[in-house]
Amino acid sequence: MAGMTRILVMVWLCLASGVAAAQPSSCQTGKAVMFAGLNWESGEFLTAVLREILERGYDCKTDSLPGNTVTLEQALANDDVQIIAEEWVSRSDTWKRAADAGTVRAVGHPFVGATEGWYVPDYLVAGETAPAAGLRDVAQLSQPRYVALFRDPEQPTKGRFLNCPSGWTCEGVNSAKLRAYGLDGHYVDFRPGTGPAMDAAIVAAYAQKRPLLFYYWSPSAIAGKFNLVRLHEPPYSERCWSALTSKSGKLAGGCAAPEADIAYGVSAAFAEKSPDVVALLTRATVPLDILNANLVAISAKTADPRQQAVIFLRSHPEVWHSWVDAPTAQRIDAGLGLTAVTAKSNFPQGLTVSIRQPVNAAVDRLIKDHGGAFRVVSDLMLSVVLGVDAVLGWLPWWLLIAVVAALAWLGSRRLWLTAVVAVLLFGIGVLGLWDLMTQTLSLMIIACVIGLIIGVPAGIAVAKSRTFRAIAMPVLDVMQTMPGFVYLIPALMLFGLGKVPAILATVVFCLPPMVRLTALGIEQVDREIREAGEAFGLTQWQMLRSIDLPLARPAIMAGLNQMIMLALSMVVVASMIGARGLGEQVLNGIQTLDVGQGLEAGIGIVILAFVLDRVTQGFGKAGK
Repeated sequence: MAGMTRILVMVWLCLASGVAAAQPSSCQTGKAVMFAGLNWESGEFLTAVLREILERGYDCKTDSLPGNTVTLEQALANDDVQIIAEEWVSRSDTWKRAADAGTVRAVGHPFVGATEGWYVPDYLVAGETAPAAGLRDVAQLSQPRYVALFRDPEQPTKGRFLNCPSGWTCEGVNSAKLRAYGLDGHYVDFRPGTGPAMDAAIVAAYAQKRPLLFYYWSPSAIAGKFNLVRLHEPPYSERCWSALTSKSGKLAGGCAAPEADIAYGVSAAFAEKSPDVVALLTRATVPLDILNANLVAISAKTADPRQQAVIFLRSHPEVWHSWVDAPTAQRIDAGLGLTAVTAKSNFPQGLTVSIRQPVNAAVDRLIKDHGGAFRVVSDLMLSVVLGVDAVLGWLPWWLLIAVVAALAWLGSRRLWLTAVVAVLLFGIGVLGLWDLMTQTLSLMIIACVIGLIIGVPAGIAVAKSRTFRAIAMPVLDVMQTMPGFVYLIPALMLFGLGKVPAILATVVFCLPPMVRLTALGIEQVDREIREAGEAFGLTQWQMLRSIDLPLARPAIMAGLNQMIMLALSMVVVASMIGARGLGEQVLNGIQTLDVGQGLEAGIGIVILAFVLDRVTQGFGKAGK
């Protein structure tokens, strides 16, 4: 009997251990393991690799939460996110506070040998006749020849340094370096808004062989695809680096970054409950050359990060087999025999067609073959933008308020509204947002003028021609329903970072209501009035000028009003590609978790929207 009992106990233990191996404790709750949705290539790829391993080998559910570095680190501290697949340890105050509080842990090393610094393209310095031949050190950047070479289009007397997007840890460090090296008076500290915008600017510069001074890092698709030349900096010292990363403003000179300490960030609560996953992360290191090769493949759009992760797992079992035990490796290998992530779709994969690669190839050819022509257009538009900026900047604040208040009075004939408009504009100045407001206003003025020049004739053509209407209406439908972010991509690649692509994207986004309402206004003109005009012998041009447009004025003004409101709604989106103004402040507030900064700029946008709405509505009603 005792022998039978021992046998039963042994059988039960074997079954229990088998169940444990098949279903690790980390995933027994059924709750998804939440990853940080990192928005740079190496972070996306490493996240995808870990998700594939946890799903295929550990039977875990996984998900990702998008955000920027600061917000994701705070989410990790709160255990809203469990894993950050690429954490540059101790670079941000948010991480330092969380680490001191014991709510986050740095585990393992996703890769070793990372570098970061200030770079220029190799074609600028390679050879004696190269434009920047002899440039080797950041100390040389103050020389007039290099300032002129890296000229900022919006401030031609200065060069442009392409920094990280706001909210990234490197952004503050690079800004401090500009001051420490004495370059802040020579270079514009240009922030692209987002990581993809930064990458697009670098890719476009290489495609057109243009000068560019920028910050970057490795591993990355950019570093794997292009030859980057790193400028020499004074060697790292703890005293120098502490000054660069502190907010005291006391700098002890500039220096190179320390050797990067990159780890997996794990919430302490998750680490306590999931020792098996922590053990995986401790061993999971990807060789730098293999990582860069996979990032280049993602950048070339041959696969998305999840698909590339599967390719990596299939191609390099010698790398990741050492991360897990043998049974887990067998389960992952067995799963890799199936179709990759696309197998989860309910739609038959044999019927799917992707237009991504042909479109990307066409855009690449367009940039290489006609990039110079687009740059000429960009320079012409930029000269207009700078002219409007200069006028608005030259006007005394009180005079601009008086002009807008006078327009409000002319449109509404209401003293109370005139007073409210003046007080609200004064409030923008009180909040310290006056210069940012004028930058936003200049962008909107130019976008709306272009919209009027295109929209009113197009609206007339829609109203007068059935053929043109049949062609134009579907195009307007697409323009009105396409997300505004989509317009930023080609505009950025063709026209570079800054206000010009922001204006063009804004025009495309806000043009449809101008066309539609102009057409509607002309179509609603009383037929009898037109017949009276014909009886007096008016030509078509005279009819349009004397009857159609005056009677359609309320509808046209309504279209202008809607166009202005849509243009203002693009302010924050436009800041993602480097357009300065109130939108940039909102984006900075979001990316740095600075609620006050975001709220201030948001109030400024609301005030500007109210003022412009009331002024244009007043002129519309006056025309009825």
